[in-house]
Amino acid sequence: MPTKRSLLGILFAAIAVWDGNAMAQDKALRLAANPNLSAIELLNNFGPFARELEKELGRPVRLVAGRDYEDTLRLLKDGQVDIAGTGAFGYVTAHDEFGARLVVRYVEDDGDSYHSIIFTRQDSGLRSVADLRGKRFAFTDIKSTSGYLMPLLELHRNGIGLADLGKVEHVKKQPNAAIAVYNKQVDAGAMADNQLNEKYGVKIDELRILWRSPPIPHGVWLARADMGDAEVQRIAQAILRISRSEEGRKALATASVRGFAPANDADFAFVRSAARQMKKMQSESKP
Repeated sequence: MPTKRSLLGILFAAIAVWDGNAMAQDKALRLAANPNLSAIELLNNFGPFARELEKELGRPVRLVAGRDYEDTLRLLKDGQVDIAGTGAFGYVTAHDEFGARLVVRYVEDDGDSYHSIIFTRQDSGLRSVADLRGKRFAFTDIKSTSGYLMPLLELHRNGIGLADLGKVEHVKKQPNAAIAVYNKQVDAGAMADNQLNEKYGVKIDELRILWRSPPIPHGVWLARADMGDAEVQRIAQAILRISRSEEGRKALATASVRGFAPANDADFAFVRSAARQMKKMQSESKP
């Protein structure tokens, strides 16, 4: 029986392939988009981009669906995909643990960076992060910069560990955190501020932001560790050309992505420092 992933792979391949008869399928570039939204949303967002990338590279591009951040990085580590999208925390993890290579970084509608937020309902009675002790809390994905790493450290700075929360939910996708808080399934949650909107039936004026992080670099495209320098640069330049072209900008419009820019590891020093703080905090809390 076909698995959920194989069915998604078939669907993604059908959308992404621009001219399969003209290009050998065994040369397809396998690309896993940043899994911060549902598989269908990622398909809608990045299908047009995949077609533009095919034109630039002269080879098929096959979109692959990772279940979550950890699964997407595993696909990259194991060589099951060639390029993967992830957030800043995912990048420093993948680079430091298995040598994933930086290709380009996102530039989105809100500029070069965004913020993590901790938020609650206006009618919750909660006024600060310190008030969250004993409360139900929704994180997104454990490899998410905005939905886990940054809010976890902020809770810790307020003397609140995971064990001090009443209940912890990992809702995976960014919109799910807003939905859970708005529908009173949890008392508070964390997510990226640029993902908080009313598209999912959430009324923003009924929510209260308790904390906002310093600016966080937007996500990146990564290449597998064994990809050669020339191939990494060829793909990076193709993506940058798409960002500058009129057709490319149209293809990216549905993904709320303004374009892409060259990336440097130094851009992520702040996030790498935060990841080390988290690792130290977790090691100290072990019995």
